[in-house]
Amino acid sequence: MDAEAHDRDLISFALAQAAAAARLALVGVLILAAVAWRDVGASGVLAWSVAAAGSLLLRNRVMAVAARWLSQGRPTRSARRILWASSLLLAFALVSLPLLGLPHMQTETRLLVTLFYCCWGAAGMSSLGIVPRLYAGYLGLMLGGVAAGWARDFTPQLAPAIFGGLFMYWLVLSVFAHGFSRRVAEGIAIRAENAQLVKQLSAANAAKTRFIMTASHDLRQPLHAIGLLGGVLARATTAEDIHRAREALAIALEGLQQLFSAILDLSRMDSGALRPELRYVPIAPLVARLDIEYRALCLEGGRRWECRAETAHVRTDLALLERVLRNLLDNALKHGADGGVCLALSTQPDGVMLEVSDTGPGIPVEEQDRVFDEFYRSRHVVSSGMGLGLSIVQRLARLLNARLHMEFVDPVRRSGTRVTLMLPLAQPSDEQAVEPEVVLPDLQGLRVLVLDDEATVLDATRALLEQWGCVVATCRSGSEVAAAVQRLGPPHVALADYHLGPSENGLMALEALRRDQPEMGCVIVTGESDAVIRQRLADEGLPVLEKPVDPEELRAVLGLFRAMDE
Repeated sequence: MDAEAHDRDLISFALAQAAAAARLALVGVLILAAVAWRDVGASGVLAWSVAAAGSLLLRNRVMAVAARWLSQGRPTRSARRILWASSLLLAFALVSLPLLGLPHMQTETRLLVTLFYCCWGAAGMSSLGIVPRLYAGYLGLMLGGVAAGWARDFTPQLAPAIFGGLFMYWLVLSVFAHGFSRRVAEGIAIRAENAQLVKQLSAANAAKTRFIMTASHDLRQPLHAIGLLGGVLARATTAEDIHRAREALAIALEGLQQLFSAILDLSRMDSGALRPELRYVPIAPLVARLDIEYRALCLEGGRRWECRAETAHVRTDLALLERVLRNLLDNALKHGADGGVCLALSTQPDGVMLEVSDTGPGIPVEEQDRVFDEFYRSRHVVSSGMGLGLSIVQRLARLLNARLHMEFVDPVRRSGTRVTLMLPLAQPSDEQAVEPEVVLPDLQGLRVLVLDDEATVLDATRALLEQWGCVVATCRSGSEVAAAVQRLGPPHVALADYHLGPSENGLMALEALRRDQPEMGCVIVTGESDAVIRQRLADEGLPVLEKPVDPEELRAVLGLFRAMDE
């Protein structure tokens, strides 16, 4: 909440409180008129009553105008001036009665009027205490007028005590007004913050509903295709039919896995589970690697390719940065028609800039912000896609503290799309700027025990691990672990699914084996998002792989155990 909005809320609150107190003030005018009628006289009391009531009504009218100005978004300066002027003028009108009439009143009536004005001044705290200086001036005029009335007919026995009491009363209430103002300001700020949170939660809930509906629709399509292809395979009679159905099934499964992985990525980023590992690294080697790969893709598709790179170092997570660039490059290849694609790396005064551009038809201005929403597909794009790539890019850019911007390559023709990623400048610390090399670990002869209650998962995992040279034994529950170990020998690594059924999990099933084989490594595979379970796995200090497991990630983790065994 900015300062102007906060000040507007404060003044609006003061105006509303002052208007609400106007009726009570009119009642006070009538009571004082009745009290002073006998001593001051009818003409004097009537003149004061008309002046006081008129001032109250006029004040309400001008404050209504000020409140309307604030609701229209005008600056608070004018409304604040109206509040000050009307409040001080009202104080002058109200205090004219004790100022002029106290000398004509009996002592008992004087004391009663003095007490009444003290109460009246305290009541003003509800509306004017929000502005402590204004309240101090308003109360000073009210009590000062009463003191001046006593001074006009000085009474040695009472006047000094009255003057001292009025001064102390003004001082105490003026000090209290500062605390009152602070509390009201805090309450208004909390209310504004709560309103903003409610607005954000409503928007998030609506976005979640749209997300679930769209995701359900997009997940249903490949699942429907897989069901139909299963029927085709069941009725296929020739090897050619089986081959075509298998190819189509593989494509549908790949699309389903991509969509599921993208949704999981979005969930992990929104929940804070994905945290970047920032290091001071050179990014020119990454751009060079992407240059080789995407140059070949462009040449194969008859597209133009251009890559420009300067030497630059940034503090970033290189793996996440690579995902961002790959998403942007894939989008440029997919939606850039038959035009060229360019990847550029340059250093700027305020950071390191990465650009991905294409010479396609471009994205209309009104859609350049919406394309970063989940499942949004531009109506000008004819190629297929899930509509999640740029949404993932935006979230990853936030994690990397990078600024993301989209514009036309040719603003005049409104064609081509350029997406820039501005990474903040960083200075090297004690870290050495290195480019990690991807080396596939040798897993030949690694004994792996695989524990999963799904037979299809066991078969697929066995086939993959044996392809890497591992020696594998599989089991589906804790009761089968001993027999599997007897066939396999002492395992180097146990690869276990966390959920094995309603009453068993991977940690329970491997408890005895881990106790008997303390040197054995253990890797947990799970799609669990429950915070308690995640914390339990973290407390165990075991590697955890997220479903669906990336084969390269699995191989890298198993390679760590191979290195420790050697």
